[in-house]
Amino acid sequence: MSPSATIHALSPPINSQHTAGNQGHSHNNADSGSNSHTNARQNSTVLEPTIESFALPSRLPKNLVDLGVDIDSQSTQVTLQYSVHTCPRRMKREMRLVFPCVAGKESELVIIPTFQKTSSSMISYDAATQIEKDQRLQLFYRWGAELVSRLQKRGYWADITDPMSGMALFTTSGPSLYPDVEGAEILLRYKPFNLGSCFVLAHPSWGTNIYPATAFTLAPPEQVIEVLDQMRSNAV
Repeated sequence: MSPSATIHALSPPINSQHTAGNQGHSHNNADSGSNSHTNARQNSTVLEPTIESFALPSRLPKNLVDLGVDIDSQSTQVTLQYSVHTCPRRMKREMRLVFPCVAGKESELVIIPTFQKTSSSMISYDAATQIEKDQRLQLFYRWGAELVSRLQKRGYWADITDPMSGMALFTTSGPSLYPDVEGAEILLRYKPFNLGSCFVLAHPSWGTNIYPATAFTLAPPEQVIEVLDQMRSNAV
């Protein structure tokens, strides 16, 4: 696996009907767009978009070391937007094709989409943008691996998808790839736009200056939020 990242501009479709939600747990809420975005998220949003800094341990989690990927561990923290969602009906069939081990447990699945704000637009192809993509990928690997490790220690299944491929990173992948772009459209009502033959995701505040990536778990939402709060508490 190469640590060179490309935003999922063109996403495999998730076939079904839109469902998503809005419940009132929040920290420092990010601007998630117009009221129509919130109204469309019916019952799946447990934690609204929140921007926080997370401490990154200097020692890489074992699950990340086991991948054999060369990861830079010099950064001490990452700032990102995250939110917590139960799996809406529209996504349940696709989720068991991405993660075969969650088949029959789709109603328990919790999805955590994340966004890092980038200096340059991720639709650019210059060398500086590619370097930043690599950096953002590695930061997500470290954040996601730490989240997965902490949830596993509590006895819960958890995984992240590789933003480059859409495949499960730590558990067995299924025949489908997870589309970060369409996931954000369904869960957060962020609107993609057509760029040639591709659909590109636009954040309501940051535009295309974003690096999206997603984590997943069968832990109850309150356990997920507790672990995320613990990870935040050590950030400088």
